[in-house]
Amino acid sequence: MAYLIYYLLLLPLSWLPISVLYGLGRLFYFLGYRVFKYRRGVVVDNIRGSFPEWSEAEVEMQVRKFYRYFFDSLAESIKLFSMSEAEAARRCRVENPEIVDHLVREGRSFIGYGAHYANWEMAALAFPAQFPGLTVMGIYSPLKNMVMDKLTSANRSRTGTYLVSRRVVDQYYEEDPVRPAIDFFIADQSPSNHSWKKVHWTRFLHRTTSFLMGPERYAVRYNRPVYYMSLRMDKRGHYVARLHPVTDAPRETEPGFITETFARILEKEILRDPTPWLWTHRRWKRGVAPEAAAAMEGKEWVAGEYER
Repeated sequence: MAYLIYYLLLLPLSWLPISVLYGLGRLFYFLGYRVFKYRRGVVVDNIRGSFPEWSEAEVEMQVRKFYRYFFDSLAESIKLFSMSEAEAARRCRVENPEIVDHLVREGRSFIGYGAHYANWEMAALAFPAQFPGLTVMGIYSPLKNMVMDKLTSANRSRTGTYLVSRRVVDQYYEEDPVRPAIDFFIADQSPSNHSWKKVHWTRFLHRTTSFLMGPERYAVRYNRPVYYMSLRMDKRGHYVARLHPVTDAPRETEPGFITETFARILEKEILRDPTPWLWTHRRWKRGVAPEAAAAMEGKEWVAGEYER
């Protein structure tokens, strides 16, 4: 069934002009937003809690903006199944790849923080050509359907992105199979299966929020510099990416500094333009552990525990 969906539906649809796909996206917007109200409660609660100063009319306006963009991005993601590398690079341009030239010359890999903001799927196709001398590595969560996972992974990696399942990240770092590389972490997920002491706690969008410590832990353990990759929408279907240095000396930073810097930059991006963030994600579904709430008393953030 997965093969039929891919070869008889997704791939043929991807050959349509992007303008036609955007038209289909508007249809899906009507169905998803107006009729089936896809995760509408989650989106409204997330936006309302993140902007407590907004009126209900302002919240509703932002909800509509998000859903319009969300279904536009789905249309773009369908187009990616047949989009050429050159077109992807034209539509998702990195402004300052030269900022890491010194790391390329030194043969050093580094960690790139990213988020569920704007069309990160397009970035997977667009980035390899724009970082000569570097391998672009992306960590991904395997799909439950093995066939669809194989097909989507093949598409994501067809321009040179090296994919690593989140289940074998430790093995990847122990073996260090590609070097130098940009190791991209999409790090704004809600942490799961961790004690409250193992995650980073901070105030984020007006709420006490937990963040994964994995990228910081790998940066310190393997002495990999850290950068944040912002991804902004320039116009419909076009994005501009920019690298922001966090640290070239991770072992000299205090615990939590790297993760906190990521949280602050991401929050600034969301406040600048809330629309392209993935508001359907249940970011705060696990709540705040009582111990974490007590630890946060009088503090701006509390770092998670890990071996340095």
